[in-house]
Amino acid sequence: MIKVSVNGEVKELENNLNVSQMIEALEYKVKGFAVAVNTTFVPIAKYDETMIKEGDTIDILAPVQGG
Repeated sequence: MIKVSVNGEVKELENNLNVSQMIEALEYKVKGFAVAVNTTFVPIAKYDETMIKEGDTIDILAPVQGG
């Protein structure tokens, strides 16, 4: 298990997860969110190749409607 920070909360995740697997493990249901790992935006096309590591800081941002 590894410890990471997700939106400011410490979470324990399995080793060797990529961003797609992490989202599934955390059971996020929202569609169309943005993910940043260590303040670097990760495009959806890179989710499967971007690995989560011990100590990473992950921000998952849901879309906000405005006007």
